[in-house]
Amino acid sequence: MSDRLRRLAPLTGIPFAILLIVTFNLADSPGLHSTGTHVIQYYNDHKNRNIIGDLCGALGVVFFLFFITSLRSYFKDKGGGADGLSMAALVGGIFIGVGGAIFTSLDIALIDARHDISPQAVQALNVLNNDLFFPFEIGLVVFSLSIGLAIIASGALPKWLGWVMVVIGVVALSPVGFFGFFAVLIWSLIVSIAIYRRTGPTAAAPATT
Repeated sequence: MSDRLRRLAPLTGIPFAILLIVTFNLADSPGLHSTGTHVIQYYNDHKNRNIIGDLCGALGVVFFLFFITSLRSYFKDKGGGADGLSMAALVGGIFIGVGGAIFTSLDIALIDARHDISPQAVQALNVLNNDLFFPFEIGLVVFSLSIGLAIIASGALPKWLGWVMVVIGVVALSPVGFFGFFAVLIWSLIVSIAIYRRTGPTAAAPATT
């Protein structure tokens, strides 16, 4: 990878966060206890909105995978145990990406097949779309705790950013853990810019001088 691409890679956290914010504002699904008929009617009424949200979510996952790879690259030589912790964060991030892709796929399946399968089958898919969250939650816990501890141990970024992620990782173990992901979006925006500024040309200039 060229030096220019290496410096730009952390900025993938910005489109990731923006795309996921769009997704959460557009794509939605009926509640867990909705009947199949209600689910079909919902997707009839919100088809285009959900498709746009799902496409943004899928693209957001792509940017997220590049972002967590750039985090791994940034922390692997920072010392203080950050190498192993950043690898654990990468694995956790992959789980988050897989979980997000599953949610997107189930939503697309409901949109695409709503007229071709029975209301009972639609209801079953909707239950999965609401409750198949463990891959995502497991990833969120591992990613948040690992990257938070990597920041604290290495001092490669302001330590408060590490403590924020540790708190998110602990909260992610609770029934409301999913909502911690919204804080991760804001964190990603801040960290993307912080790493870019520390690795960009302006950061290298004093050392060259």
